[in-house]
Amino acid sequence: MKRCGFTMIELLVVLAVIAILVGIMLPVVSGVLARSATHKTQSQFAQYAIAYESFKADYGFYPSMGMDESVFGLARNNPVFIQTLSGRRKDGSRADHGYALRSNQRLIRYYTFGPSDFGLEDTAYAGELVDGFGNPNVYVVIDRDRNGVIEGSTLSGLPEELRPDRLNGGVFFYSSNASNNPDWEWVLSWE
Repeated sequence: MKRCGFTMIELLVVLAVIAILVGIMLPVVSGVLARSATHKTQSQFAQYAIAYESFKADYGFYPSMGMDESVFGLARNNPVFIQTLSGRRKDGSRADHGYALRSNQRLIRYYTFGPSDFGLEDTAYAGELVDGFGNPNVYVVIDRDRNGVIEGSTLSGLPEELRPDRLNGGVFFYSSNASNNPDWEWVLSWE
């Protein structure tokens, strides 16, 4: 009587081939995911910039979220940023933050924040504004003197090699390297 089936050697060969294929595909898949996150972040930054420009067109100034600097982080200013650009709180109710009410007096909705703008529930940054990588270290750069130029020297948070001499425009965004990871790819809205 002849038995049908696989021998142990055949089974090990099949498992080895599968392991090799997974080893080849893993870097490809991770590269695709990283590019997708970069594109998502660039799109998100472009939409934020459009909201800022629309705000300026209506009110005559770029919202600074109450900060005195030309560059400020959103990690510290989530509620203010959300309420100023949307006229609403994160839960959809009317804005109640003092700066948002003073600057966006008509509570115009320049941007509608959705679930993809926030960290996932099972992450360290659940409910916070994050970029496409889930990084909360997003920065806004505004032209405070309204001359259409931002000097690169004001971008002290960026490494020297990424800092442009100047930016022509009124508002830009970038996400910073939260963990000082040497493999980090900075996402800069002006590139």
